[in-house]
Amino acid sequence: MTYKEDLERSKSILDIQQAYERECQRRFLILQEMFPDDSARMMLSEHLAIWLAAEKYAVGKFGISDRHWIQEKI
Repeated sequence: MTYKEDLERSKSILDIQQAYERECQRRFLILQEMFPDDSARMMLSEHLAIWLAAEKYAVGKFGISDRHWIQEKI
């Protein structure tokens, strides 16, 4: 299942958060293989794209944003 499909099928903010975390991990591992010396820098731009998609779905589906699930974790 792709990240977009995970987000579309989400039934809660927790589902979105888990999809986001899985996608970050997946992309980081790919970048580590492709750019072993520079993966952290490359991940910064990837992370932004992943976060923006999660934010869009969270607000669109539930009327709340990423900040809400960050606060729930604290």
